[in-house]
Order: sequence, then C-alpha cells, then structure tokens
Amino acid sequence: MTDPATLTDDNAVIRDYQLEDWLRRTYTTEIRTERTPRHRQQKPNWKQQAQYAVGHAINRYYSLQPELREIAHMGELLDYRWPRRPQYFESEQHYWDLKDLLTQRLTEMLPLNHSAAHPVILYEQHQVMVPELGTELSLILQAAWQVPWTTAQPDAEPSGHKSLIVQKFFLEHEPQLAEAFIHLSSVFCQAAFGVMPERIELFNLMEGTVRQHVPHADQYRASIDYLHLLRHAVPGGNRSCTSCGTNAGMAYLAPHWSLM
Repeated sequence: MTDPATLTDDNAVIRDYQLEDWLRRTYTTEIRTERTPRHRQQKPNWKQQAQYAVGHAINRYYSLQPELREIAHMGELLDYRWPRRPQYFESEQHYWDLKDLLTQRLTEMLPLNHSAAHPVILYEQHQVMVPELGTELSLILQAAWQVPWTTAQPDAEPSGHKSLIVQKFFLEHEPQLAEAFIHLSSVFCQAAFGVMPERIELFNLMEGTVRQHVPHADQYRASIDYLHLLRHAVPGGNRSCTSCGTNAGMAYLAPHWSLM
C-alpha cells in the first residue's frame, strides 16, 4: 500500500485511488485497525472482492455492441471475476445473496443508464497537469458519456470541448468517497477539457439508486481548495490524537467542503 506521505512530495502526482484508499481507511477502519493484527488488515474483504467483480462486469457490458447487450446475461458477466470461494464473505449465504442482488441491480440499472451507444471513456486512467495545484492529477474514469453541445452548461465559457456526464459505481454509499470524487472529477475535467462536467452521477449498486450532482463554475475554487487541503492533510492521516483518539489529519477537513 502506498505511503500517504508520498502524496505530498512537491512533484508527486495526486492519484485518486491513493486518496480514496486513505479516506476509506481514515473514516471506516481507524478504530478497528488498532485492534486487528497487521496481516489481517491487508487481507481483502468481501467489499473489495465484490467491487472488483462489479467493475469488470460493467466494463465488459459497455464494451459490447448495443445489440449484444440486449442478450447478455448480467450474471455471467459478473461471474467472470466473482470470487470462486466464499471465504472473504460473512457466510456462504451472504456470498450467494450478494451476488444475486448485484446481478439484479446491474440488470435493472445498466440498460437504462444512457442512450448513447458507447461511453467515450470506459475504465481508463488519465493524467493531467493542474496549474492551480502545481502538480498532476491522475484519475480513473469508470464511465463518461459525451453530451450534445446544445445541453452544455450555460454558464461555462466556450472551450472547444463538449461536456461530459461522468459516472462512478460504488458498491454502497460512502459519503467521503463520493465527496472526493466530485472534487477530483470537477478539477480533472476543467484542466483536461477546459469545461467542468455537465453532471456527475454516483451509483449505489446495493441500493439501486443514483445520486446526481451538477457542478458549477463558482464551485471550482472550492474543489481546488479541497484538494490543496486534502493533499496537506494526508500526512496527518496516520496520526491520532493521543488524548482524544481522533484523526489529526481529518479533524478539521471533513466539515468544510461539502457540495452534497
């Protein structure tokens, strides 16, 4: 696992998956990991296993021609990367129930996702220089769809690029990761394409819901400030206050930059 301190080097690339990993550990496992042996902390859990399989299924589905998607079986697509044994799951029943639920959700949600034949970006990692941050930003775009020029946001300055609908598929709702992705994708698209996303859509696959966020130009500065702050907060992410047990890096960060 990457040392969070590497994210703050002057010439370091800000990588979305490293920030997300740190945020997830900071918010959800801080107390638990203090009581868990190190070798168990590094063992993949059922959420990681399921998210990995879901990502591959979505990639395979949208890589198919539209006429083939109509006859594709989502369970078979999910099965390509679904773990063969239930050892990481809560029980064997949980293993099968979750697979059935995710198959159902993907079957319901993906065919209705977008009218275009193919996303313009599908599970691709891109990197761009962000002048305001003085460093490069690397982002994995799971799915991005191009919108017609006539629907681009009216307050955006002409850039020569059409706007995008950017999508991220979460296994479940993780507010801190959703917040980070909004800021990351807003800054990335502005730097890479000269225009902010038309819309950012956050899929919660276990619930079968989609949360939409429409970024605006006047929020761009807040996203830059968020990344600046997060970038400098990360080194404190490993240090807990000895008197109160709270995380030193996130104690002052979390409440201030919400766009949700």
